[in-house]
Amino acid sequence: MKRIVSISTVVTMACIVIAFMGSFGGERTEELFDVASASDGFLLIGFSEYYDEPYIETLVLKTDFDGRILWAKEYGTPADDIGRCIAIADDGSALLVSRVEAGGNAKLVARLVDEQGNLVWQNSYGKHSNYSPWRAVYAGDAFVIAGQCMTDKKYLQASLLKIDLEGRLLWERDFGGEGFDGAMDVIETSDHNLLSTGYSWIEDHEFLWVALLDPKGKTLWQKEIGKADSLNLEGRAAAEIDDGYLIAGIASDFSGVGYIVRLDLAGELIDETRFSDRFPAALSVLKDDGEYISLLSYVTVSEEGFGLARIGDRGKILDERFFEIASFEPHSFARLSSGKFLVVGTLSDEDFGRQAFWMSAEF
Repeated sequence: MKRIVSISTVVTMACIVIAFMGSFGGERTEELFDVASASDGFLLIGFSEYYDEPYIETLVLKTDFDGRILWAKEYGTPADDIGRCIAIADDGSALLVSRVEAGGNAKLVARLVDEQGNLVWQNSYGKHSNYSPWRAVYAGDAFVIAGQCMTDKKYLQASLLKIDLEGRLLWERDFGGEGFDGAMDVIETSDHNLLSTGYSWIEDHEFLWVALLDPKGKTLWQKEIGKADSLNLEGRAAAEIDDGYLIAGIASDFSGVGYIVRLDLAGELIDETRFSDRFPAALSVLKDDGEYISLLSYVTVSEEGFGLARIGDRGKILDERFFEIASFEPHSFARLSSGKFLVVGTLSDEDFGRQAFWMSAEF
């Protein structure tokens, strides 16, 4: 039995204003991993878990700009179907990307749905195995999916695939060496190239990985940023600035801290800075007028929730704020309007378990 809760309220905490929040869930687990802006609201993607087969199905919620649910749909296969990321095309159709687990393997499954959530087509992709998609973007009349896969030599590689609106695979690329590599984000640049970021393990040390590809998948350059005798670095999200790129992610030793790096157009390091220790990860970054906003996880000894940071076009942290909400795991966010954002994730509840959860935030 499902329950839907939509709460309209106004709360202020540490100068962040919450205009509305909502949740969706039942007796088992519902989680949200990604959100994308549509012309009339937002699409949120995650999964629902059941007692009977199929145990897990991809969950998609459509909300209006006030957080009210317009429709909720589930998509699945006979295997465990976990919705990971979403991208919206110019015509309003949306690509739903899932990790489908069965028999010790995981496939990448993509579905195109119309504006009402009706299925247009569904395909599985990938020449390798054990796919974990993390981010999708609509670029040049096609979709690009960033993630990770396992090659025949059992190496985990960063993975990029491009498919057209009819579901045809245009190209597939993988990157990495004899270790662990992953692509956590991909964006289209103003000159229609593709910038991807993630991580690359080299000789037991994690480097921040960044690559620039042309629209046909040709590598223009790729970089591993960091030092073997310094902190481990991981890129989680990318944004284009006037003279280069911003990468948000994690710098870690025994524990992590949110991290921002500024690169020039050739991928060379210009500047880097860290957030305060209460923000263990920078999860995403979006442009907001002439500045940039990063979504942060927020954890202290006694508190948890999410944070937002305002970043200048030179990569400097201008302001960072937090919102305390118990047992909330932020995963992604989208822009509502200038200075206003929709944050999605998972809320753990003693009575109802793990719930899909979303809220607006302004600061």
